[in-house]
Amino acid sequence: MKPFIVALAAVAALCAGSAARAADIQHAFLVQNSGWMEPFYVDPASRLKPLVGAVAQAASRPSEKVFTLAFSQSNGKNQSPLLLGENQGGAGAGAGVNARLATLGLARKGEGAALADTDFQEAVTRTITGPFQSRPGIVWIFTNNKNSPNNDQQTAERNRDFYRLLHLEPSIRKTVVFPLKMPVQGKRYQARGLMVYALAYGQPAADALDRILAEGRLKQVLTRAPARLKPVDADAVRIVPRAVGNSGAVKTSLGADGRTVVLDVDAAALVPRITLDASLQNLFYPYVIERAEVKAALGAGGRRTALEVSPATVSGLQPAASQAVRVRFDLPVEQIPSAWSAQAIAAMGKQVLLPMRAEIGLAGQRLVLADSFADELRELFPGDPISEVFTPPETVRASTARVPLLVRVQYPLLPVFVIVGAVLALLGGLLALGLVSRRSTRYPVKVDGVARQVLLKPFQQLALLDADGNPAGIVKRGLGRPAVLKVEDGHTIALG
Repeated sequence: MKPFIVALAAVAALCAGSAARAADIQHAFLVQNSGWMEPFYVDPASRLKPLVGAVAQAASRPSEKVFTLAFSQSNGKNQSPLLLGENQGGAGAGAGVNARLATLGLARKGEGAALADTDFQEAVTRTITGPFQSRPGIVWIFTNNKNSPNNDQQTAERNRDFYRLLHLEPSIRKTVVFPLKMPVQGKRYQARGLMVYALAYGQPAADALDRILAEGRLKQVLTRAPARLKPVDADAVRIVPRAVGNSGAVKTSLGADGRTVVLDVDAAALVPRITLDASLQNLFYPYVIERAEVKAALGAGGRRTALEVSPATVSGLQPAASQAVRVRFDLPVEQIPSAWSAQAIAAMGKQVLLPMRAEIGLAGQRLVLADSFADELRELFPGDPISEVFTPPETVRASTARVPLLVRVQYPLLPVFVIVGAVLALLGGLLALGLVSRRSTRYPVKVDGVARQVLLKPFQQLALLDADGNPAGIVKRGLGRPAVLKVEDGHTIALG
């Protein structure tokens, strides 16, 4: 195991810091052809080779490179893994892989007739340092699950090496497994099942593997759900909302992604404290959560508040099964805009979205392999100790699931109507004022007892003269009737 760790440690930083895009991920399809695989190559009903081509076509994109390799164990002239060829992924990947596998037979030790043994560690290591050139990629392994370097009878120890590779090697960021039923009969051996491993080397490869599983194309070939080997402590559980218990004004639903919890809130009937009836679902396939304490917190706007979850413990929760829970939390009311705020007014009576995030943690957890899955492994791979790879590491005692939470606040139209009405009234008043200000009115006035008429517009002032043309005073009009603003000495002004 040590040479493998040393080899990967030398390139771990490269994988962690790689900026490779998901579209550039490379794939290696390793097909076991050691002696233990004899029935898969002899039985005419074997679907091994067509399966490899179908997976390659479903999992890869046209821009990705696909390597096809056979692996057993290096011995003399027999080299493992043996690169059979490479081609581009996508629609033509299946035909390319099938063409390279068409003539593949069982590998032999050196020059003799003895069939080759199997070394998983060697195959994975040399694939990463060889065709992958230590760059991120997904290693797909098609095997009967027997790891026996040099026909070593200490298979348990050899399998532990593989276990440490799958679970503990940091550069292998994600591993999923598909145990498949494939009964075959050879001249020497028989087999009931085939195991397909997908090992993501480097974080970009792990992201690509997540994408591949989410896209659904692989489900058309590998029709059963993948078993998770690594990481065991991420996305362990999810909350599935059922109803809000304390307010009919709050509606709950699950987003299109199947993960986001959506709360539709009426701003006019806002309830600060939410009581959410939900289901806590176990995503630890194929593991049973034998026991764990549930802790949760809500993150919104840089602030974290505790969520109350009851019951606070989980026990005996089977894979994909759910347990009813009640979650209580306070909405960050101070972050919800007022119905009279600029943000709400700009929404014009529509929704304002407030993204948040709930973190659900399982502490002191104990995971055990589901009995149904263990029975299936024993049936497909009888007497095979490598099935112990499904035992979770003892170090995995806690896990965290991050659940997106979206609060959609529906605002009423009344504030919009009020503000729009006020604006229209103001504009109408200004318009009327403008029209009025342009109209002149005649008013009677007596200057030194002599009657006359003056023509005044709103807010206009006028200097009055006596009969000799001398200043007598000033009158001024506002919106209504005019008033005497000034009277010169020796004169009189009277408005009629």
